[in-house]
Amino acid sequence: MSQGASLGICRGIPHILDDLQFVQPTLLYAVPTLYKKVYDGVSNLVNNSSPPKQRLMREALRIGRANAAHKNVTITNNGVAAPPLGFFDRLKFKLLDEIVLSKIRGRFGSKLRVGFVAGAACPKEIVEFMDAVGIPICEGYGLSETSPVISMNVLNRRKAGSVGHVLNGVQVWIVDQDGNPVGPNEEGEICCSGPNVMRGYHNNVEATNEVITLAPDGKSKMFHTGDLGKMDNDGFLSVTGRLKELYKLENGKYVCPAVIEGAIGMSRFISQVVVTGANRPYNIALIVPDWDAIRSELGISELDASEDELVNDDRVKGLLTAEIKLNCFNIKRYEVPQAFLLVSPFTAANNMITPKQSIRRHVVIKAFDEMITAIYDGNTNIKPIEDRKAA
Repeated sequence: MSQGASLGICRGIPHILDDLQFVQPTLLYAVPTLYKKVYDGVSNLVNNSSPPKQRLMREALRIGRANAAHKNVTITNNGVAAPPLGFFDRLKFKLLDEIVLSKIRGRFGSKLRVGFVAGAACPKEIVEFMDAVGIPICEGYGLSETSPVISMNVLNRRKAGSVGHVLNGVQVWIVDQDGNPVGPNEEGEICCSGPNVMRGYHNNVEATNEVITLAPDGKSKMFHTGDLGKMDNDGFLSVTGRLKELYKLENGKYVCPAVIEGAIGMSRFISQVVVTGANRPYNIALIVPDWDAIRSELGISELDASEDELVNDDRVKGLLTAEIKLNCFNIKRYEVPQAFLLVSPFTAANNMITPKQSIRRHVVIKAFDEMITAIYDGNTNIKPIEDRKAA
């Protein structure tokens, strides 16, 4: 470490924003939860502000995106540079950057130059939001078995929604169920070989043979990540879900829940979400609401109603129904959850999230199994989303 450099380690999720103010980092390594927390905070601030302030903040983010689109060619427009800001827009950007965007950057300590994110998929909207604010985000991908990086976005070569280009010396194959390579933009399992890949699991030959096989080139040993993904024509890798989380609905159609959860989770009214529906007629979403955002939106104070009362409030159900429909506009119709349950938070204390804030889906689904079964059996008063009127 160079002279004068220092390293700060956050005390935990509840202290993140305070620690950022104290440390004032120039580089930040974090899971997507942190960036989503700021994104939601700004969204709530915009929506709860007076009309003039709303217009000001939305214009600041709009012109920030336009400025980022010109500077970051690979992020937008399929590699084609967006035009630079005109004279008046440059003046407007300078003013709005000072009075709006700099305040958002201040949530990260004011000195942050670039952020790095891994550990879970970072929604494209979050990356584009951070670019508009003026803090570029570089997302990477890898596992412990791959020491641990396979691919990474870098400042001069990034694409939002991807995990970047494969590292030099590493080879990635996207393969089908039979282990045959698929074409560009086709989904399959992400497999890789290279000096970063482990030799095997210690004293466990059987487990090693399950994940390391002969590569399509006939000579390399490739590691099966268990992740679904695809490679585009520009060489950017995207992760689309976990192979073991893939399931079939009763109609025989496959569902990748991570994609649906990512879409629904972009709502500022939803803190956490898990989608389930294996061998069932339709999907159900288990939702942890952001009660503060919901109360603010609906004008309901803590004195008006408790959280237990809000769970059964038709206004809350209508709001969340509308959010699910809105955020799932790109999701196949049969994949969109047809009902949802409002549940308590997934935490490390109840073993529902990992230390890196990934949700343990199987633990969550098992914990709420009786409630899920009751919905499918029609033993609740919860109506399918299609039968409800959005608020």
